[in-house]
Amino acid sequence: MAPKFTLGSRSAAVVAALLFSVLAVPLAAASSASPPVKATSQVYLVHGVPGGPADVSVDGESVASGLASAAVHGPIELTPGRHTVAFAGDGWNVEAPITVENASEDVVVHLPADAAADPIVTVFANEVTSVREGHGRITVAHTAVVPPADIRAGGEVLFANVANGEFVTAEVPADTYEVDVVPTGGDDPLLGPVDLEVTAGALTRVFAIGEPEDGSMTAVVQVIPLVESSSQPPSKVGSGVAGLVDPQEEQGVKVWPAILGAVLMGVALVLHRRRHVRS
Repeated sequence: MAPKFTLGSRSAAVVAALLFSVLAVPLAAASSASPPVKATSQVYLVHGVPGGPADVSVDGESVASGLASAAVHGPIELTPGRHTVAFAGDGWNVEAPITVENASEDVVVHLPADAAADPIVTVFANEVTSVREGHGRITVAHTAVVPPADIRAGGEVLFANVANGEFVTAEVPADTYEVDVVPTGGDDPLLGPVDLEVTAGALTRVFAIGEPEDGSMTAVVQVIPLVESSSQPPSKVGSGVAGLVDPQEEQGVKVWPAILGAVLMGVALVLHRRRHVRS
């Protein structure tokens, strides 16, 4: 008759200790894992109110003191979500809630179309993805005290009927363009013409600010690099998230067979030794 094997209290204790030691490793690793780092957005603060300097704060903390008119401060890094931005100049101040939701954004304080109204804050998203070789991206924001206007390049309308608080963008060959701003359908320049250099592989941002009536209308120009496209194939191809195993869970799925195998090997070893003793 084949011998009957049972686990005594000592053998059970050995198996339990083995099981605990094997399980303790992944559990300790999981408990010591660092929390994920929150992504941040690069935010530029643009002073588009003609006249004197302004102080700028974000969420109650000062980020720029005495920022000159037509100047750009930043970038500063903000986490995505709700924030409060405040600008304070000579005889005016404005505080506005903003929602940060893009990798790169401009927060502009400027006058609305009505020159008698108080300054306002407008947020513009920057498209910083790569462009074709030899090209650049141009963005024009209408933040001046003029009615809807056309933006022309070389006498040809590049963007039509752009209103205060709106912006337009296009990918163009890298070159120097003669740009002006005219009333929609008109021909007499409200601003310019000015020579605007569009750099390859960069985003050229233009903010039209001020008002033509008092001669304060001007253009704020800033250039930021675009994200370079990669020629290397991706090391990992994502397949979506719906109905699929979470990457962390997937790692667990790979670890558990090894844990189970180790436990079974421990049990087999104990049984083998017990059988050898009885025989």
